[in-house]
Amino acid sequence: MTTKPSPAPWADEPFQLITTPSIQLTDYHSYVHVASDMAHAHNVIIRGLNAIIQQAPNVAISTDKDYNAKDVKDLLFYVQSWTKMVNHHHWVEESFIFPELEKFSGKPGLMDDPHHQHELFHGGMQRLLAYSSTTKPDEYRWEGSGGMKEIVNSFSKHLTDHLYAEINVFLGLKDLDSAGLRKVWDQGEELAKQSGNIGMLYDVFPCVLGCADKTYEIGHPFPPLPWIMPYLVKYWFGAGNGAWRFNPCDWWGRPRTLEFVQQGERQLDE
Repeated sequence: MTTKPSPAPWADEPFQLITTPSIQLTDYHSYVHVASDMAHAHNVIIRGLNAIIQQAPNVAISTDKDYNAKDVKDLLFYVQSWTKMVNHHHWVEESFIFPELEKFSGKPGLMDDPHHQHELFHGGMQRLLAYSSTTKPDEYRWEGSGGMKEIVNSFSKHLTDHLYAEINVFLGLKDLDSAGLRKVWDQGEELAKQSGNIGMLYDVFPCVLGCADKTYEIGHPFPPLPWIMPYLVKYWFGAGNGAWRFNPCDWWGRPRTLEFVQQGERQLDE
């Protein structure tokens, strides 16, 4: 269950969030931990996608009377950051987690389905990254041919179907040795941290923090980052960047009202 900040639309729709397996399973085998961690990561991605879908249509374009170039610039940077976040997540999976799980399990092809699912939305994600990186504010459009909505619609169903399905793949690992599986998983998490670079502190990390709802369900301490990271992002790496207005949570994982929801819907919270 999401602790919504108001009755207005929020980042738990239109795409449904994933129920954390550890909420429903009492098994102490590490497959529950692995599947739950993956569910947390996937929910971060889904909240970011939902936040874009909920808010992008309400950002005024250059032909609108209330057009503000900075709003569009911030939106495009937010979309670019979200896309980089998703790409990095899947790079870690394909570079380490998938091959190491197959090696550990002794089952070549174990992760073929998730890998093939990546291919279904990769092209659309690259188009969105290119659009958000190269489009000038006065050229931005949500609706119409070549608009951002068309690009998002081209891959969002494939992406979310994959995010849901992959949890079941990890739930199917309960026949593997628990300690060994946990070791492979912990190594993957360490690689994810080590593979980051200083540039990600200005785009990917603020997006992760702002899409990680720590009040979800019974509350979850995700992502596993040093306690000081929200302070560094708020007061240094993310300071002065209006793109983070589009985040559905504050730096400490508390849900907040989406800034760019339709005016009539915002009034429900006022």
